[in-house]
Amino acid sequence: MTPIPADPLAESSISQFGVALRDGNITCEQATKAYLDRISALNPRLKAYVHVDDERALSTAAGLDRMLKGGTDLGPLMGVPVAVKDLLTVEGMPTRGGSRINIEDILQPEGRFIRGLKWAGCIILGKTRCTEFAAGAHNVSHPTPWNPADLKVHKTPGGSSSGSAVAQTAGLCAFAIGSDTGGSVRLPAALCSLFGYKTSTGLWPLDGVLPLCPDMDTLGLLANSAADAALAYSVLSDVPLPLTGKSPEGITLGVPTRHFLKISIS
Repeated sequence: MTPIPADPLAESSISQFGVALRDGNITCEQATKAYLDRISALNPRLKAYVHVDDERALSTAAGLDRMLKGGTDLGPLMGVPVAVKDLLTVEGMPTRGGSRINIEDILQPEGRFIRGLKWAGCIILGKTRCTEFAAGAHNVSHPTPWNPADLKVHKTPGGSSSGSAVAQTAGLCAFAIGSDTGGSVRLPAALCSLFGYKTSTGLWPLDGVLPLCPDMDTLGLLANSAADAALAYSVLSDVPLPLTGKSPEGITLGVPTRHFLKISIS
């Protein structure tokens, strides 16, 4: 039996991976191949991915290696393999929105967010499972991904970004893209012991994303750490890296004092 390759980022951060890449200790193609091999071995049980684009991912990785060797550096996310929730259109990949019905007639072309991932040098490994049309936290129309927190008992990973959370927890990508309307990044992040980041409404564009509630829909990140999420946020938002220092000075925290609404019934 062929051993399963180690997660290339199991013991490092995305920034540390970048250093190793530029020092020649790993290549984009090697990292991508390791993740694809892990997906091949583990996804039949975990059911995190609904589509894996092996050929395109490896071709992209090889091209990025050539660019880096030729002196073109796209930045901190160059060569980082990522997973994308099956709610976002990615050119050349199917988008089903977690449904069994054909939704091609309502899909938008690939949007600005996915193009931003590509321009940053990310390698899109494939599409991850979500609840149907991202409505609710539990799959009813297809298998629920297996939460890697317990490999003996099939426990829920939450939803609707369940596949992205499972892929990230199991080391099947470097970070994963989800969406959040009413908790769809936050819930699976909590249940799968990940760092989940839900963006503010309107921060990242939603063209190319199958809508649930346009006034509340947001994109988000599932990552191993706040540092990884901060780096991805910085690059994808084109803003300075937040919280680069170790001191908490200047940080404002909000503490809720009213946890429940008071409802009067007459």
